Amino acid sequence: MRVYKYTKTWFTHSDLRYNLINFLDKSNENNILEIGCYEGLTSVFFADNFIDNKKSSLTCIDPFLYIDNNDHNLLLQNGEELNFDYNISNCKNTDRILVHKITSDKFFENNNSLYNFIYIDGCREPDFVQRDMENSFKFLQKNSIMLMYDYDGGIKELADNFLEKYNGLCKIIDKGYQFAIRKF
Repeated sequence: MRVYKYTKTWFTHSDLRYNLINFLDKSNENNILEIGCYEGLTSVFFADNFIDNKKSSLTCIDPFLYIDNNDHNLLLQNGEELNFDYNISNCKNTDRILVHKITSDKFFENNNSLYNFIYIDGCREPDFVQRDMENSFKFLQKNSIMLMYDYDGGIKELADNFLEKYNGLCKIIDKGYQFAIRKF
């Protein structure tokens, strides 16, 4: 069993950890995008469980403290980036992980890839959330899943506005603490 370094256990009790099997088949080619990685526990969960296929990949986006407007300033002061680097380098399928230590806005400016699963757990500032949903939807393959953290914890209004805008282009598949859609 692999041992990882972390200071927060949010992910270990999340619905995502228990329900992702309903969204992804680990034998298929999975190209996963994760926005907001913190210490990488979700990242290594994806890598250890869903990118075994030789054509699969995980792309991790997190600027850590490289931007001034960061809603996690109080949380990102105890070596979380070092833990992320350690965890990513020690997980299964580490060779299929691409890491971009930039903002999601910067990433999307130059991105040409499509993804079959996008997990958004980045900045909670409304402007960032809105752009992350819009940009992610553009790069989400048809019949694929976009999942967001914190639906009931702060992004409900933004997510509901997104659903209204994209009515008929996607279907809600989970709406609780997390929010997931399948793109048509």
